[in-house]
Amino acid sequence: MDKQTKQKQTRRTFEAFRERPKTMLEVATETGILRGNICRYVATFEKHNKITIVKEGPCPISKHKAKFYSTDPKYFPRETQPELFPTQKRSRA
Repeated sequence: MDKQTKQKQTRRTFEAFRERPKTMLEVATETGILRGNICRYVATFEKHNKITIVKEGPCPISKHKAKFYSTDPKYFPRETQPELFPTQKRSRA
């Protein structure tokens, strides 16, 4: 596969997951991209925090347990910064 084809497939995969939470098999079926390639692209997206797992449940196509992924930012967990200096109650002695 040449570089241009890979870039197009990566973009199509990213956009497919943005529409709604989907399984890898759903994306492979609707885009025509090989499922093995989808798996690699998802791994890359995970590495760069560009995709998140929304839920687990039966795949609408295979009926087997699967993860539903999304690249839509509204599905990403809210990040909270832990307190740097938590207030501690001092006991008086």
